[in-house]
Amino acid sequence: MDDIRFEPADIAIYLHGRGMVLKEKSLVAFNAEDKKIVAFGTEAEYMEGKESGGIKVLSPLRQGMVADYVASVCLFAHLLYKAWGKKPFFKPPVAVCVPKGITEVEKKAMEEVLYQSGVKEVMISDMPWQQLASERPEEFSKLRAKFTTVIEITKENPESYITEELTGILQYARQEGISAARVAELLRIAGR
Repeated sequence: MDDIRFEPADIAIYLHGRGMVLKEKSLVAFNAEDKKIVAFGTEAEYMEGKESGGIKVLSPLRQGMVADYVASVCLFAHLLYKAWGKKPFFKPPVAVCVPKGITEVEKKAMEEVLYQSGVKEVMISDMPWQQLASERPEEFSKLRAKFTTVIEITKENPESYITEELTGILQYARQEGISAARVAELLRIAGR
C-alpha cells in the first residue's frame, strides 16, 4: 500500500428488499512495517487520528476509482461480507454506481477488483441508483431483478476531489519547476 493520501469516498451497499445495509468510508488501516491490513471502513476511520504505533490509514480509491488494487480487493471483500452477513453460498451479481466520467480502464479495474472480492457478475453505471430508477424505470426494474446487491461509490463533498486533483497538479508543477502562478494562468486559459 502506497503512502499517498487520497480523500476517502463513501461506499453504500444496498440489498434488494432491505435497502441500505451499510455505509462506510473507503479507508484501510494497515501496519506500516509489514503492510498488513488491520481494519477497514469505519473501524479504520476511528484509527485515523491515532496513527501512532506504526498504523497508517489511507484510501485505496482515488476519486472513487481504484488506486491500490490489492487493498481495494480486501476492502470490497470485507464490506460485501459485512453487508451480506456471511459469505454467500453462491457468488452474487453486483451493480456498482461510480462517479461520472469513468474511463474504460477504470471500469475494467473496478470490475476486476469486484470479481476478486467474490462477485460473480459486475455491472458498472456512472449514474446514481436512485437517478437510474427515476430516469429509466424499465431498465432499472430489469437491473434490480438481476442485481440484488448494489454498491454506490459517492462523495459527500465532491469539491474535495477537485482539491485533491489540484494538489497533485501543483506537486507535479513544483517538481518540473513550473510556478503556481503559471498553473493558475493555464487553468484560466483551459476554463475559457
